[in-house]
Amino acid sequence: MAAVAAGVVAAVFGTVLHGQLLYVGGTALPVGALGALVLSASLFLLCGLWARNVMLSAVAGAVAYGVVAMLSTSSKTLILTGTSEVSPGTALAGNLWLFGVLVVTLAAVVGGTVLLRPRRAGI
Repeated sequence: MAAVAAGVVAAVFGTVLHGQLLYVGGTALPVGALGALVLSASLFLLCGLWARNVMLSAVAGAVAYGVVAMLSTSSKTLILTGTSEVSPGTALAGNLWLFGVLVVTLAAVVGGTVLLRPRRAGI
């Protein structure tokens, strides 16, 4: 249940956060998308470590990706993806968020596996 809640929280807050752009000169940097991915990875890893079961990290990530995918197909979409010559920073942020959820889910599972592996005696 906690993994499902973490996935929903990561998806909703990440979707809200991913659109924040930092403009340096004329270039838009997708700092919100990076922050959303850090938030998501932290929640996914926390789920797995708290329960001492990396499968819950995967469940949280799968739930988050499902919610993000549903939000991105809405007619009132909150996630802007694809390419845009008018607003390339926004399109980049949307793509980073949408596809980055998969990457941070895998990273959380691998990180949890490494952290939860049994220690050998004498090391």
